[in-house]
Amino acid sequence: MCVLVLTDEKLPKEDELKDLLITKFPNIKTIVKNINKKNTNVVLGDKSIAIYGSGYIQDKLGEYVFNISAKSFYQINPVQTEKLYNLAIKSAELDKEDVVFDLYCGIGTIGIFTSKYVKMVYGIEIVEEAVEDAKENAKINNIENIKFIAGDVEKVLNELLNTKKIKPDVVFVDPPRKGLDKISIANLLKVKPEKLIYISCNPSSLVRDLKDLEEKYEIKSITPVDLFPFTSHVECVCVLELK
Repeated sequence: MCVLVLTDEKLPKEDELKDLLITKFPNIKTIVKNINKKNTNVVLGDKSIAIYGSGYIQDKLGEYVFNISAKSFYQINPVQTEKLYNLAIKSAELDKEDVVFDLYCGIGTIGIFTSKYVKMVYGIEIVEEAVEDAKENAKINNIENIKFIAGDVEKVLNELLNTKKIKPDVVFVDPPRKGLDKISIANLLKVKPEKLIYISCNPSSLVRDLKDLEEKYEIKSITPVDLFPFTSHVECVCVLELK
């Protein structure tokens, strides 16, 4: 996938550029224009327009196929990602009657991996484009016991817990590098699932968040998984159990 980030929808010589790209790089499956008119440090804007191909690429992870669009988060090392998710699921010791919340679910990878072991999965993600991908991915993989909701984690959690009275047995969190915000931690401490599986791509923000979660949770294990060889970065699967 080639994403061209522009400040305007009009791209001079668009057809010539498109033809040049797909001739020079025949492995390109799709070319997307992303429009970002804001002067901020955020790279991608809200609007994406496919000018070649379908606007997404596909990858196979384990037994599942995933559609990935321009604004969707997807791990860059699929071989190790499969190991990461399988470790997280095994560590959770899931039960067929469990209800699972998958927070910051992206295109639904963890939730879909988890679905065959549990009764129901609820995935929450603020990026609407990613949620659309997640719904499509559930459809592609014929998974019916999963529901994806677009919105702020705090608000959606509040609705699921207080309005719909749905309480999770296990919660998976896979936040961005900055970790969990204070409100999300407060919500988790309110929800009090029996098990909390924290997948982290930044050990320092993980340690900071664990200090707050230790009030009600016991840290059972932290296992590093190397998704970024020859760098200092590492993913960690942390298992927490309610005290």
